[in-house]
Amino acid sequence: MAWDHGYFSSSPYTCGAYRELAPAWLDLAALLKGHLPPRLKEGDPFHYLELGSGMGFGLCLLAASYPEGSFTGIDFQPDHIVHSRQLASQLGLTNVRFEEADFLQLAAAPGPLAAAHHYVAAHGIATWVTPPIQQALLQLAAIALRPGGIFYCSYNTLPGWLAATTLQHLFEEQRLISGSANSGKTLQAAAATITDLLGTKETPSALAQAQPSLRAKLEKIPRLDSAYLLQEYGNEGWQPLYVAQLHRRCAAHKLRFHASATLPDNFLELLPANVQSTVLAETDPSLRQTRIDLAINQSFRRDLFLRGGAPLTPSELQRRLGAMQLRLQEAPPTDTYRFDISFGQVNGVAEIYRGVEEQLLHGPRSFDQLLEASQQSLPELAKIIALLLHNGRLGLERSSCVDFQQLRHLNGLLQELMLAGRPYSHLLAPATCSSIGFSLVEALLADGQRQQLHGQELEQHLSEGLRRLGRSLNGEPGAAVAAFLERQPRLQALGVLT
Repeated sequence: MAWDHGYFSSSPYTCGAYRELAPAWLDLAALLKGHLPPRLKEGDPFHYLELGSGMGFGLCLLAASYPEGSFTGIDFQPDHIVHSRQLASQLGLTNVRFEEADFLQLAAAPGPLAAAHHYVAAHGIATWVTPPIQQALLQLAAIALRPGGIFYCSYNTLPGWLAATTLQHLFEEQRLISGSANSGKTLQAAAATITDLLGTKETPSALAQAQPSLRAKLEKIPRLDSAYLLQEYGNEGWQPLYVAQLHRRCAAHKLRFHASATLPDNFLELLPANVQSTVLAETDPSLRQTRIDLAINQSFRRDLFLRGGAPLTPSELQRRLGAMQLRLQEAPPTDTYRFDISFGQVNGVAEIYRGVEEQLLHGPRSFDQLLEASQQSLPELAKIIALLLHNGRLGLERSSCVDFQQLRHLNGLLQELMLAGRPYSHLLAPATCSSIGFSLVEALLADGQRQQLHGQELEQHLSEGLRRLGRSLNGEPGAAVAAFLERQPRLQALGVLT
């Protein structure tokens, strides 16, 4: 086997940032299920390890947002490490390091990594690698965690990915014949072939009837980033798993499933009424999770595993949860509170949800303060807050732990890199110490404003900037300007822009 162990290494991965990997988010998820987080309080120092850190963009944003933390990124792809180190240097980060290493070798000789970390994260790795590498990944996660630490593992699941297995299989077979030099074209050709094999919508083939969701997946292929597509489908070890399979493999390394970093997934009362009783009737934790995934056709999970539990008493839980600070994030006024979650669509009572948000209009509030003002029960308020966080309307307040000016400075550097053509799509939100989506279009418009451009001059600046970078605008420049101006006050309130 080559050095890449069958992983697609012909091109680097995309630059992503994921809020669920943030320590404060992981702590909240642990608390929601009654477990003591790895840190005693917000602001305490900690060690964080990311296995498969990719291009390092997300870990650099975390390191900037949590200066009290020490971050390590491990990846076997040299191109990823070069980019990661360069970005950390450009941003002047001293609390993050990146190392090139193979999971197999590192699991056998972990050295200083052993039992050193409060958090270990593996985002989008476990079901894209061959069995020996997956085994080494889980072994290394267990070795690296301190007792009581949290292991975050996201992965593709069945039955939700069943339909797409047809595309991945045909792509892999065609690639074995034609070679990997034109993998992008081979993938598109495989998608076109499968589409033809579905027949028409009026006269669907047997495949289309057996996999009714496949056509919609294939229609999205031309619009998706080619780097993502190749990294998603181009790995020899690509194999979505049923939830119980991964949980059993983690348990073999003393990693016990505890909760989901997708916060609403921890509230089973949000399940559709027609399956809820069948799910809740199962008392075995693994079988209950299996029933959930089968009922909702689950395709992706963000699971949290513990290396040793520390369950909290009800009074301890209320004290820890009550001290957490929240604030409004991107919450434009709305008459409807509709949440798209793994379980389907959930509708909240507008009066209740708006009441919680109104308590935050003039600044952050603690969970305890919201509990008193809302007159909700603790479990009910926890569910409301989980949905609002999931929807991006609330954020976890951490402004006392960071230097606003420093993070704003880093945002300026990130925007310069975006304007130079780097494929970044997030900035830092100092008020919540999280990353927030920020597009190239918005970076160009913010740059135009700094040059005191307005109206048609600002629109022209946008069009010329996109043309210079070989990009195009989906829609009219005027509409893009209007959308940015509408969003700008919220970004300023969060400290993203000055």
